[in-house]
Amino acid sequence: MLNSDSASGRNVLLLVSGSIAAFKAVALASSLKKAGYCVKTALTENATHFVGPASFEGITGEKTFLQNFDAGSMMAHIHLERWADLILFYPASAESIANLASGSGRNLPAAIFLAHEFKKPFLIAPAMNQAMWKHPALKRNLETMKAYGIEILPPSAGTLACGETGEGRLLEPEEAIRIIQERLEVSDIKNAPLKPRILITAGGTSEPIDEVRHLRNLSSGRTGHHLALSLQNAGYPVTLLQSEYSFAREGIRSLMLFSTTRDFAEKLKHELETNVYDYVVHSAAVADYHVSEVTDSTGRPMKTSGKIQTNVPLVLKLLPNPKIIRELRTWSMNKNLKIISFKLTSDESTDLKLESYDSEWIIHNHLKDVGLDSHKGQIFKKTADHRYLPQSRFRTKAELDASVLKILETNSGETQ
Repeated sequence: MLNSDSASGRNVLLLVSGSIAAFKAVALASSLKKAGYCVKTALTENATHFVGPASFEGITGEKTFLQNFDAGSMMAHIHLERWADLILFYPASAESIANLASGSGRNLPAAIFLAHEFKKPFLIAPAMNQAMWKHPALKRNLETMKAYGIEILPPSAGTLACGETGEGRLLEPEEAIRIIQERLEVSDIKNAPLKPRILITAGGTSEPIDEVRHLRNLSSGRTGHHLALSLQNAGYPVTLLQSEYSFAREGIRSLMLFSTTRDFAEKLKHELETNVYDYVVHSAAVADYHVSEVTDSTGRPMKTSGKIQTNVPLVLKLLPNPKIIRELRTWSMNKNLKIISFKLTSDESTDLKLESYDSEWIIHNHLKDVGLDSHKGQIFKKTADHRYLPQSRFRTKAELDASVLKILETNSGETQ
């Protein structure tokens, strides 16, 4: 029988599969232990090619479990599941996810899942090549796990171990700890006050005409990326949902990419429905229209699969996209979500029509004041009677970052 004398609500079971990212599981175990958690680990055989059981035992002070039928641990798959307050598969390879989805029980982590009674959080953090992450077989297995009620912690984008770039990068240990903390509702990690969790959107959406042509605005996403880095460096847990056409991506620990408005809306909705965010900073430039039909000048529909092969004039029928910002509170798990939105204007009217927004703060820019080397604007704050009053002005991205940081410190119980 496993020792179960550790404090209730703080027992974390780490399942580790064979992945080049498995070294991060050692770092996560170390950080969890320092934060006061009780940690036990169960490895697949393939995991031992990347990390050694001795590393986990030395860090956690607990035996590392490897096989279904280890001597003295015949019921480990049952006892470990019952002992844990939260189970995290970190990293989870494509093969290990397939084993769980099929109910194979072929190794210890898979057997632990078969013993799972769905009374506690069971989280999966995938890590793999970008092509594997997009593969329909993996998508099917992930959908199966979601149908079981298992939470998937999506990987971020960046440079992968294979040298390719794309989605598939394992969630960083710092973000994993934050999620564990939220799921277990432990508020005293390191005896420090919790910093609010922030979701930032950045860059412009793209609307396809055919499979090689698209309509896209000129938003670079630099402002959102700069803000994400500043808040992350200030100790805030930040997730950046950024256009795949934005090239400023370096340094962000939790990064996801979007392309079309539909793709953006789906990923934003999933994030808000499955994770507790305190703030959304919505700086993404969402296209107002999408292409619903392409015809020639006579009105004959053109096939948009592949590349349209023609030199004749084309007529594009554009339909309005939904106003995504109006859905944020509906999608959010946190019904006290606070929204900081951006508004860009190009005319000289003094009526900014801010009252149509449903944001606690609006960051206003004029088109002539935003460029590579300039970034001027003003922040407006909503009052109790739903008016927007002018607050601080800023002249640079750094000043904008400082203004947003002050909002967070003033309204989230943080000290300045």
